[in-house]
Amino acid sequence: MRIPTRAVVAALATLLALSTVNIAGTPVFAAEDPALAALTQVVPEIVEEARTTPPTEIPEGDVQKPFAIATDPDRTLTVSISETEIGIGIPDATGNGNQALPGLITYAAKQPSVAYAQTRTGQIARTMTVIKDSSAPTEYRFPISAPEGSMLEVEDDDGTVLIYQDDIYLGEIDLPWAKDANGNAVPTSYRVEGMTLIQTVNHVGAAYPVVADPALKLQCEWWKAMCRVIFSKKLTKKIHSAWLYAGAAGAAEVFKAACDKAKGKIKLICKVGVVVGVASFIYKIREASNKNQCFAIRAQFVPGGPIVWGEVRKKSCQSK
Repeated sequence: MRIPTRAVVAALATLLALSTVNIAGTPVFAAEDPALAALTQVVPEIVEEARTTPPTEIPEGDVQKPFAIATDPDRTLTVSISETEIGIGIPDATGNGNQALPGLITYAAKQPSVAYAQTRTGQIARTMTVIKDSSAPTEYRFPISAPEGSMLEVEDDDGTVLIYQDDIYLGEIDLPWAKDANGNAVPTSYRVEGMTLIQTVNHVGAAYPVVADPALKLQCEWWKAMCRVIFSKKLTKKIHSAWLYAGAAGAAEVFKAACDKAKGKIKLICKVGVVVGVASFIYKIREASNKNQCFAIRAQFVPGGPIVWGEVRKKSCQSK
């Protein structure tokens, strides 16, 4: 009897996974990984998720990258957003990573009082900083890779960092947090310099270890039943202005030009919006423009194609 290749691969993968665990389900080398021990102490829920959550399989059959390969020289955690990839790197990591759990890789750092870990579970990709003692720096820099034309911007209201490409929102880095060994919050904040995310962690006086977590959230993924395509304030105002000065045809041209630059599912939703017609959205576009907010198209994927409608987005909205 011939055994299908896919079954052989699956069996080998299962055998490999089982070879790295003991009876209790804990990696046999977990005790030898200080970064994993620190994470288990401070954020056990994230460790448990990384232990049990496999890489996400999307409808097309491709398997989502759960983390950077341990030997990847730039140590960039790359995730896909439709056909677009964005990533978060660890420039201060040194040496090869250690796959401590099925969904988690740890890295030593150039600074002995720091370690890093990366996870990719569900729709969130994390790069965690483990701060071991008071000699560790208070500032950490993470290069964000994204398509040409992308930019980062920090939300004024909660510190979330938004990722835009050509005025269309791709994803966000969730609001900053840091926690010490006693479970207490540690003051932390983000700022950006170009495409570099900088996290400040004021950890002096905290109980060590401290863990801080830039978490990258995706916007429109192929396997999500609902998502939003959010236009920046600048693009929202541009469409509204075109409507005022050139009517529906002028607004439609601006709308279509923006959608033509998108990719994958975002482009699909945009195109459906173009077919539906700017006229059906103009009241929401006008409201968003007048309130200095963002216009967004929300899509619900049902048999036969997506159903779309417009909305005013009060948060996750570029301020320029």
